[in-house]
Parts: sequence; structure tokens; C-alpha cells
Amino acid sequence: MLTIAGTAACLESCSAPAAASAAVASWYEETLYEGKPFYVTKNAVSWKSGRKNADFGHWTAVSVYDPAVYMKAEGRQFTIGSGYGWDGVTWGATPPDMLLPSLFHDAMLHAKMNGASIARSQIDLAFYDLMTAQHAGRKGIYYRFVRLFGWCFTFSQHPRTLTIHREGSGAESLFRKPCRSDGCHGA
Repeated sequence: MLTIAGTAACLESCSAPAAASAAVASWYEETLYEGKPFYVTKNAVSWKSGRKNADFGHWTAVSVYDPAVYMKAEGRQFTIGSGYGWDGVTWGATPPDMLLPSLFHDAMLHAKMNGASIARSQIDLAFYDLMTAQHAGRKGIYYRFVRLFGWCFTFSQHPRTLTIHREGSGAESLFRKPCRSDGCHGA
């Protein structure tokens, strides 16, 4: 564990991330939340995995606070709607080449924490593939970090911030029992 941290610190100081092109930067806005950088999508952002065995499931996740904010998984395709906010990479400042990979990784984990049927291994592989596509300078370090510590972000979120709609069914509010007409929860 200490060796990984030491290697990460060394590589962090030795490499400089490539700047994102102007076209890439037009899909998000940067702001501050509690004094830290925070990013919000300006429009829908979609990505299709090139892995033949990739499967993010078939579901839509909708924010309980703003129904216009959504995520949609359709097999190898994953879409994040406009207005979705995320904090970039968990560790340190977010370089431009990590904005897109961190968006998809955060959104997929957010959906998993709210009951979406998506495997963490699929989420982490998508993160790695997006880092590769973005020519991320430290993709090996970031990938090892999420594989070692990503389990911390897979616990169920309470209260739920997303409602998951699975393909072919209505909204599923997992871990909630259906309400009866008398206001009590069913068994």
C-alpha cells in the first residue's frame, strides 16, 4: 500500500497532463462547491464501449431532485444528461484529460449506489477505456486507485438520490417497501 502511494506521488510530480481541446471543454461548466472545483454537464454526453463483453445493463436513472437530470444504460452505451454534477477525480486536482473519465466513473458509481444493476468491474473498465481514449497521463495510477479503493463507493445510498427504471418495468425504489393506503409500509 505504501509502495503504491510512493509510486503515485513520484509519477504525479513527473508527468504533466495533456490539455483538453476546446471542443472537449464545451460540454461542461466548472464552478465551485464548498470551495472545491465542481463540474456540471451542459448537454447530454454519451459513450459506447468498444469492449465486446461490456454490458452496463438496460436502465434509466432519474434524479429525485430534478427529473431532467438522468443517466441511461443500454448495453454497451452509456448516456449522461445535461445538468449532472460531479467533483472530478477523488485524489488531487482534476487534469483536463481526466474530466470525461471521472464523469462516467462517478455517474456509474452513483447509479450503482442507488440500485442500478451494473457491476463495479464494468464501471472500472469503462473508466480505464475512457482514460485511454483521452490519452490520460496517469491512467495506470488512477485505475489501480479505483480498483483498490472503489469498493468504498459501492454501498447503498440513503436517502436515495436517483430512481432506477429498469427496461421493461416501472420505477424500482429498492429497499423501500410499498406504501399502503393507510400510510404504513407493507410487509
